[in-house]
Parts: sequence; structure tokens; C-alpha cells
Amino acid sequence: MKSILILTDFSDAAFRAAEYATSLAPLLGVERMILYHAYRTMVQGTELPVPTPKVEKLMHLENMEKLASLQDQLRLMTDTDPKYELLAEDAFLPDQLNKLCKESNVGLVVMGVAGKTGLQQFFMGSNTSQVLKTSEYPVLVVPEEAVVGKGISSVVFSTDLENISKASLEQLYRFLDLFHPQVHVVNVEPAATDKYSDDTRKQISLLHDVLEKYNPAFHYVAGAHVADSVLEFAKEHHASLIVTVPKKHSFISSIFHKSISKELAYNSFVPLLSIPALPE
Repeated sequence: MKSILILTDFSDAAFRAAEYATSLAPLLGVERMILYHAYRTMVQGTELPVPTPKVEKLMHLENMEKLASLQDQLRLMTDTDPKYELLAEDAFLPDQLNKLCKESNVGLVVMGVAGKTGLQQFFMGSNTSQVLKTSEYPVLVVPEEAVVGKGISSVVFSTDLENISKASLEQLYRFLDLFHPQVHVVNVEPAATDKYSDDTRKQISLLHDVLEKYNPAFHYVAGAHVADSVLEFAKEHHASLIVTVPKKHSFISSIFHKSISKELAYNSFVPLLSIPALPE
């Protein structure tokens, strides 16, 4: 993996995510970590005065100084000498994310998520939601309570057993190859059943074939609330990481579908790896 893109808004939650990424970097064989902050000099849809070039320059310098300070703190965490790149720009993050990842050969986006309730979760959750919805690259969402330096020994792969492309699964096993963890494939349904459609049986067979070398355990769990059931399973099995492949919905469809990945990202006690739903 050439590069990791670490998103930061300079909050405590973002710092924990940057710490976690720094601890993983040697295991991932990362050559470069990009510390990135997107900010706005004016709020869209308002009639506030347009900042002068001088004000814009001062804002950029201030944010670059914050990134440099973050870099110094992260360097103290490791015996290696990772290569950092600092980037602050006046931009709307969802609009820039994929372009930046493509240009910088990014293999993983890392971000934090804060708080479980209240206004803090609203703002951080909104950022997380936009990134998960927009990103065409794997996103690692790190909660504040994540343990830094523990490594990844057990992975829970949450799946609805519907239409997971081989391209998405290939991204999954690139990460599994790096850590060689114990793998649990978890499917949650309102009522446990041993009767599946032909398409579902094909998906189960595909998962068995693709994940065979990791010797995964398959678990079929009955539960009314998917995210809660996955989190409970992860806790019981001492998981280090939860993995999902979010579904792409049309605008109308999205109104009626809750995003399980977003629910997991907001509430998980361990990092969540969201792998984009890629075409075959």
C-alpha cells in the first residue's frame, strides 16, 4: 500500500484516528501518510462577506501549522521514520476525496468518529456519513475508545449475503493478507433460517471460496436489529475490526433503507473498515 490519507479536523477523535493509523502503517507497508484538513473560508448558501486573499492566506497558514504540530506528535509515537505529507485546502471534502485519493495513490482513508450522543455525534457523524457515502476507496473509521498498538487479530465481516462483487472481496482479502486474523463471517436476519434462495446460496458459496485460505467461521444470527447484533457478536468474540461493504442505493431507495455501515461506524467500540461496493 503506497499511501494512507488521514482526515483530521484537529479534534480529539481525529487525533486518536491518526494515532491508530500511525501504529498500523508499518504493518501495512505504507510509504507515505497524508495528513489532510479540508476547511471552508466561507459558508455556502450565506451572505457573509467573501474573505480577502490576506484572510485566506492566514487561514491556510494556521491550518498548516496545526498539521505540522500533529505530525510532530505522531512522530513521537514510533521508532520508524514515516514520510508525511501535509495538505490543507479550502474545499468541500466529499467533492475532493476521490480525486485526491486517485492522484495520491491512496489505498486507505482513515478518520475518527466522536461521541455516542448529542451535538458532537451529530457533527462528527455527518462528516463520517458523507465520507462513507462518497468514498470509492476503503475507509477505516476509528472510535475514540479504540486501543492503539493492539494490532488486528480477529475480524468480523458483516454481510447480508446479497450481491457482493468479487472486486470488493478482493479489496477485503488484501487487508486480511496483511494481518492473517481469525475471520468471522456474520449474517444477521430477523429469524434464523436454513432456507435460502438460489442467489443467496451462490453468494455463500462465493464467500466460502474467496475466504477459504483464511479458514473463516460462518455465523447465522437471529436478530431484529442488525447493527446491535453485529456489535454484540463482535464484543463476545473480542473482535479487533468490523468490516462491511455498504450498499449503493438510489436517492428514493435510500430514504427507505437504513445504512447499517453508518450505524456501526457511529456506535462501534472497535474500528470499522468500510469497503466500497465495486462493480464486477
